[in-house]
Amino acid sequence: MILVTGATGNVGSELVAQLAAEGVAVRAMTRSPEKANLPTGIEVVAGDFDKPETLPAALAGVERVFVVPPGYGPEGPVQETTLVAAARKAGVKHLVKLSTSGVGFGATDPLSSGHRAGERVVQESGMEWTILRPGTFMVYLHGYADTIGKERTMYVTEGDPVSAMIHPRDIASVAAKVLTASGHESRAYTLTGGEALSPQRQGEIIGEALGRQIKVVERTTAETQAEFDRLGWGGPRLDALLELKRQSAAWDWKISDSVQKITGTAPLTLRTWVDENLHIFR
Repeated sequence: MILVTGATGNVGSELVAQLAAEGVAVRAMTRSPEKANLPTGIEVVAGDFDKPETLPAALAGVERVFVVPPGYGPEGPVQETTLVAAARKAGVKHLVKLSTSGVGFGATDPLSSGHRAGERVVQESGMEWTILRPGTFMVYLHGYADTIGKERTMYVTEGDPVSAMIHPRDIASVAAKVLTASGHESRAYTLTGGEALSPQRQGEIIGEALGRQIKVVERTTAETQAEFDRLGWGGPRLDALLELKRQSAAWDWKISDSVQKITGTAPLTLRTWVDENLHIFR
């Protein structure tokens, strides 16, 4: 039995569907089972990293766990620590943690630092482990959908990196292989898409799919922060994201062949993701 935490998220929902389609025994853990929109027949259980009492039932009979912590605060990787303790008691054999590419490139932003500490907890758990470190998710483009739809304009922040963006389905495909086959123990994989794209090129791809030209406008960091503050989305989390983007310019363009090697299939393109989500840009 495989337990997928974060089962309703971008990667977790794809992973649950893939494992179920392959006939693998899978259990989906979420804080709100009643809201889960997962394939019929999937076992869905309530579980919360911040409520240790909910974990034993979720972990009962489980051999492998896909670990997706909701986030990190100043107290450190408490959620991984809680899960590891419960998984050890349940007899879990293998943990596969979703991390971020910044860890492998020495990033010091809060998000990468949180994942680095979380990786350490998993690696020192006494169980087999594998770490998946994806770069920028293609779903990041959701953030531009409103102004693309209303103004045919994509407002980016100056210095936004050229990015080998990855489709969440590719991350899930790698996770499915790692969770169901041996040979990936004690390994950390950087995961990217197959092409490095500038913000300008990302806008062009969206425009090509829409059949309309998309204007890409650069904002200063201060202008971006002011806009997010106006929308009520500012604060430490935005600051952390902007710092990650600033640092990631040094590596986010680098292309890894891990998706191809592990799954046997080339990474999905940004155009594929855009075509699948074209409705959000209209």
